[in-house]
Amino acid sequence: MNRSGSKSRKRLWLLLKLAVTIGLVVFVIYKADLLDPDGRKALWQTLRNVDLFYLAISFLVSVVANLVSTYKWQVLLLSRRIVVRLYRLFALYYIGKFFNLFLPTGMGGDVVRVYELGKITGTNTESLASVFIDRFTGMITLTIVSLVAVLVSLREHDLPIITYSLAVCVFLISILIWLMLDRRPLALFSNLITGRFESLTPLIQKLARTHDAVRAYKDNLPTLWYTFAISLLFYFLAVINVWVSALAFSREVEFLTILVAVPAIMLIMNLPVSIGGLGLMEAAYTIIFTSFGYSSGLAVSTALLIRLKTLIDGVVGSIFYLAKPEPISESREAS
Repeated sequence: MNRSGSKSRKRLWLLLKLAVTIGLVVFVIYKADLLDPDGRKALWQTLRNVDLFYLAISFLVSVVANLVSTYKWQVLLLSRRIVVRLYRLFALYYIGKFFNLFLPTGMGGDVVRVYELGKITGTNTESLASVFIDRFTGMITLTIVSLVAVLVSLREHDLPIITYSLAVCVFLISILIWLMLDRRPLALFSNLITGRFESLTPLIQKLARTHDAVRAYKDNLPTLWYTFAISLLFYFLAVINVWVSALAFSREVEFLTILVAVPAIMLIMNLPVSIGGLGLMEAAYTIIFTSFGYSSGLAVSTALLIRLKTLIDGVVGSIFYLAKPEPISESREAS
């Protein structure tokens, strides 16, 4: 009965996300006037007139941003005396992007990253902890940057979806911080399971080890502050990425406007309401760009370019995945 109920809930959640995805795609089509021949013609004209120089810069900035994010991951591992070469982590980062394309959630690629890194280091616990802290510090940084961006633009652009997204992120971060710092929730869960479901005992033990590994990062504040700094650099590069991507279609895009707009876009994109983020990213660009006075055609063109680069990252990740060598442990204590 329990398994049947669980499957039903999963199907219902999938159907709900499918409905939201379709709704978001329809919304973008409507806002960009793609149902009208003139609207389609205008979008096609925008895409045809792309500036190849800014297009090339856009792809370069994306690679640099991915490299910075990979370096942050390596810093976290080094703080736990786990040494893995940067190029191998870079490959794993792209492999995660490949699996993100078709796994059910935007975090699906992280599971693969943990699994593949565990084969290299020989410790799934530390691998999971490093990926979790990587995501967690990024989430906190994005929320803070988004809050500042919203406060800066509040008088001119008060968008409820951004406020709601911020509220969700603050709530989730608060819960995660509580679960990270307090042992009692895991202890309570363990007590409820122990003696009733013996088959879950190994899972409880793994959770306890992972919890200890995650908590260990709080004892290394210099590393955490450094990773927050790297996260800020990553999000600055994300702003540059969107700016030059938009410049490829229009020279009228202002950097300061994009500096305020991008955190809000990224915040909306992190909401787990559509399948693979399809439609959500395009809707985020359309809502935010048009609220800042840019055309929906520019918004959709920029979003499509960002989507194209995501797909290319996935293709590169698939090549790395197929070509990856047999796992050889590189882990050793840093001197």
